[in-house]
Amino acid sequence: MRAGFFAVGLAALAVAGAAHPAQPHVTPPDWLRRPDATDIADAYPPVARALGVEGRVVIGCKVDIKGLLDDCQSLSAKPAGLGFAAAAVSMSHGFQMTPTLVDGKPVEGGRVRIPVRFTLAADDARLVLPPVAPALLNPARQAAELSGLVDRLAAIRASELDAIDADSLASDPAVVTDALAALRDARTDDRTRLANAVAGAIAVRLTTAEISQWLAYLKSPGARKLAADNETIARATAAVQVAHIRRTMARARETFCRRQDCVTDIDLAGMRQLAQAEAPIIDRPVWAQEPSPAQAQSAFPLSIQAFRLSGWAILQCRVTAPGGLEACEVLVQGPRRLGFGAGALRAARAYRLSPDLLAQGAAGDTVNVPVFFQTPRDNPSAAIPPKPSRELNLARQIVRAQGLAERDQQLGDVGQRLFSSDRGLDDAVRRDAGEAFRGALIEDFPNLLDAQAAIYVATLTPAQLTDLAAFTQSPTGRLAGGRDEGFNRLLAAVLADLEAEDRAITRASFCRLRDCRLD
Repeated sequence: MRAGFFAVGLAALAVAGAAHPAQPHVTPPDWLRRPDATDIADAYPPVARALGVEGRVVIGCKVDIKGLLDDCQSLSAKPAGLGFAAAAVSMSHGFQMTPTLVDGKPVEGGRVRIPVRFTLAADDARLVLPPVAPALLNPARQAAELSGLVDRLAAIRASELDAIDADSLASDPAVVTDALAALRDARTDDRTRLANAVAGAIAVRLTTAEISQWLAYLKSPGARKLAADNETIARATAAVQVAHIRRTMARARETFCRRQDCVTDIDLAGMRQLAQAEAPIIDRPVWAQEPSPAQAQSAFPLSIQAFRLSGWAILQCRVTAPGGLEACEVLVQGPRRLGFGAGALRAARAYRLSPDLLAQGAAGDTVNVPVFFQTPRDNPSAAIPPKPSRELNLARQIVRAQGLAERDQQLGDVGQRLFSSDRGLDDAVRRDAGEAFRGALIEDFPNLLDAQAAIYVATLTPAQLTDLAAFTQSPTGRLAGGRDEGFNRLLAAVLADLEAEDRAITRASFCRLRDCRLD
């Protein structure tokens, strides 16, 4: 009896164990990289930012086996229609979590709900300008108006509204219409408010005598002449800049090619390398599609394009079933170190073999692909120095005082950074390209200075040049030319204060029409 009972008991336990297996241990996803303040700021819907409205979104996503988010959808968004939902979904591509683990092993299919909160930094405390004598405000406003400063700032603020309208395609059109109406209503007296704010900043920064000096200059024959000929001067200045860049690039090419081999002829090592390569199966390819000139140009390094250097490469690739190219290798290139092989590999993506060859079984075969990048040399004429004169010296003073050297130096800094970070080139070649550009720009600066000065000599009389030289080098002239950092900071604070006022007015107006609550 006992033995039988014991046997039955074991059988029952076995059946119970089979019916109730051990449950797997599931570990839900956890954050590896979550949204930070920069992500939020970059994705913030422009129309909502302009309104000063914050948002809250919940998105649902699938977590793949690598922990990346996929198939994300907005589950709720408040306020609705301002683009918060699309912004939150767009951010999800940069997030990463640990995948769902089952008994310690990653699996696909875990889903998560992610709340995303869009918040704005609080507006700084309202700027309070020091007391200004009422007698200063009217002439300060006249100076702001006559100099065109108010018009320029008003145009910038108007363009911001246009940009908001263009950037709001992912939002509800009806909601955006209400938002833009609120924004424009808040700026009904924008020009008056703007002019008063700028006048206040000028009155804080300049004395009565300095504002009078500015007004006297703005009403002078020279200033009126410059204003009347503004478009002609702008065209001449643009032409001077273009000539400066052309000479710089030609000079930079000469310097660069003294340091690096720019010869396109194949050398002995290249001939040996080509001879040792396996013969392609397709020896006479016919292409249904080749890189367009724009595709070919974009494939090659920036400095190579800018210096107008030519080169080539021969690739050996395998033909895919659709006729494209894969597994490409550079057999030989010339010049050897200037990135033409890497550029050819990028350009190879645009090739497609003809359907006739594909019908003959070309898929899987190898083919040699010569890729050429040729650009005509730009050989600008040498600059002709102007005849020395007192007027030319005055004009040089004007141009220097207007910050031409600083702007050219900034151009040199940007260009050197671009060329020095060029893709497809090794460190030494990138460094030589950047240094060649910057050095050539510095060498040609005297020609730029003289050519810009010659425009003023051709436009103004000697007396007008004298007045302009004195004004541009004065504290008032530095402020008028945008070179007074103290005034620039003050003006930026004044404009930020106006924007804060606009947001407060706009938010109140919009939220009377649309529900802005987040709860």
